[in-house]
Amino acid sequence: GCDCDRFLEFWNLVFTQYDRQEDGSMPELPHRNLDTGMGLERMAAILQHKSANYDGDIMQGLIKLGEQISGKSYDPEAYSGPSRSLRIIADHARAVDFMISDGILPGNEGREYVLRRLLRRAVFHGRLLGIEGAFLTKFIDAVNEIMGGAYPELLKNVALVKGIVSAEEERFSTTLDTGRAYLDEALEGLDAGTTLPGDVAFKLHDTYGFPIDLTVEIAQGAGHDVDMDAFDACMAEQKSRARAAANRDAWGDFNNVWTALSDELAPTEFDGYEHNELKGAKVVAIVADGERVSEAAEGSEVEVLLDRTPFYAEMGGQVGDTGTLVSEAAKLEVTDTKGHNGLYAHVAKVFEGTLHEGDVVTASIDAHRRELIRRNHTATHLLDAALKSVLGEHVNQAGSLVDDGRLRFDFTHFEALTAEQLHEVEDLVNVEIFSAKPVVTKVCGIEEAKAAGAVALFGEKYGDVVRMVSCGTEDVPFSRELCGGTHARNTSELGLFKIVSESSTGSNVRRIEAVTSLGALAWLDERNDALDAVAAELKCRPEDAAGRIADIKAGAREAEAKLKQALLGGSSDMIQAAMGAAIDCGSYKAVIARMDGLEAGELREAWDAIRDKANGGDVACFLVTATPEGKVALLAAATDGAVKAGFGAGDVIRKVAEYVGGRGGGRPNMAQAGGKDAAGIEAALAAAREMLA
Repeated sequence: GCDCDRFLEFWNLVFTQYDRQEDGSMPELPHRNLDTGMGLERMAAILQHKSANYDGDIMQGLIKLGEQISGKSYDPEAYSGPSRSLRIIADHARAVDFMISDGILPGNEGREYVLRRLLRRAVFHGRLLGIEGAFLTKFIDAVNEIMGGAYPELLKNVALVKGIVSAEEERFSTTLDTGRAYLDEALEGLDAGTTLPGDVAFKLHDTYGFPIDLTVEIAQGAGHDVDMDAFDACMAEQKSRARAAANRDAWGDFNNVWTALSDELAPTEFDGYEHNELKGAKVVAIVADGERVSEAAEGSEVEVLLDRTPFYAEMGGQVGDTGTLVSEAAKLEVTDTKGHNGLYAHVAKVFEGTLHEGDVVTASIDAHRRELIRRNHTATHLLDAALKSVLGEHVNQAGSLVDDGRLRFDFTHFEALTAEQLHEVEDLVNVEIFSAKPVVTKVCGIEEAKAAGAVALFGEKYGDVVRMVSCGTEDVPFSRELCGGTHARNTSELGLFKIVSESSTGSNVRRIEAVTSLGALAWLDERNDALDAVAAELKCRPEDAAGRIADIKAGAREAEAKLKQALLGGSSDMIQAAMGAAIDCGSYKAVIARMDGLEAGELREAWDAIRDKANGGDVACFLVTATPEGKVALLAAATDGAVKAGFGAGDVIRKVAEYVGGRGGGRPNMAQAGGKDAAGIEAALAAAREMLA
């Protein structure tokens, strides 16, 4: 406890005995334990007679790598500058490797946000050291080499970890460049020692995605504090606006008919796992236009509440059921089923008679539609398990939609799946389907389900009793999840599983859309019909269509090459005509021409042909083309002699680009521009002639 460095505390014992609750009570822990605070690096440093964790061999190996990459030297006694950045990169890279290997992906909440902060801070300090380009994967390799023997989980998904790190580093580098430019400009406008305004820091955070801790770090490095009170006020104001908007959007949910009904009525009893029809269900309420009514006449559109129902209300990604409600005096068509605070609302239209509150009805779902939904829902479970098998345990469900025609599954992953990975996922699911494995549901305690390895959705709240759905053998199921939806009874009912698309929905989230059963057959029939139509147009068999198309494309490329040669060659009519209309500017000639049919990049080839045609004489050009898409491309170029005589390609482009709604520039001997208004091409040519004449 003194400043003499004679004593160094390396072991701080904590005897944990109580579990403090939110209400302040402190029941005793079922198992007391001892926390020493002794980490691996601290223990290694002590055994190696070092005075700090960073001086031990584990961290020193990573710090030396940082020295090699950055060219900076490490000073263990320095607590700022390059030494601090080297320590931060070493520490954060190690943490990032372990976190991603443990199944965490960068995100915006909780531990995912901690990971993203660590990644971005390491990248930022790499920039402070002068490291250009991506570098963090080199540290991942070093961490694996140093610690992989003791922690084999680091070596299981090396490609995955490095892929996530690379993607996040590239994404943040763009953010860093944009935000840093804005921050540097703001700091340059401050007087020495003054404070950076909080609203500037907030704009960096809110608009540019620039972390506040980096803003503080950069500002302090430039000799400025950040007005954190003003920043916090801006954050609070933003949250207040968000809450107000949310309250406005949800206000009706607090004071509407459903709130009153949920206070009065018991939750609807769902009896649809095994039954498609239920007789004797009682109408406990009818809602029309947001108001409770006592009856609904023919033609009315209402929401009907029953005491029990076989209709599944939309939740967990599964759509609501459709079907009919029939009483002695009325018939209703149910077009959807919604959930309201535990109440199942049957969205229906009365197409015969009058329905009264208190009536008894027979509730029948569309059994065929339900069977298709069951199959697609079970397919999402198989797909989830297959993705984990192919891509890694970091895959987690991030949303889903299950209806009778298709399934949509969102999941955490850092890059697009390759064709090989998609085929592997498909094959795994279809193997389970063709193996005719049973789909077993079990109602059990939450702890029993967790012990059995059931997958739970992150952020989802579960009660003490849950429904566990397993696909496959009881001992080693292919898939086991907590789920309240309806499912197939056997995987063979799915018939066939086919992925129809894979795409991105946001940072580190991918989406797969797929079909099963009759939907898969319909998709295959549609594709087969399309292939037959293509083959008929090509006058070949369907299996020969790809080869025939390849031959046609090769012929088209050859014809295009000949056309370009004819257009761009020194003897071509286009080049000859352009040269013939050249303006004599005294010591050089200026070729001003419209060359439609050429792409933007081919204007340079036209300039090469003009320069060659000049046979060593000094020449300049202004060329313009309209692409088939309606875009305009401009090029100005000149030989060195023409430039010395006064031609400036950049000046010409800046002058005339405005006529085609564009802008551009470049060097005196070469400049380009693009535009979007082809109607201004003739005006641009006239302006160029006037300028050069």
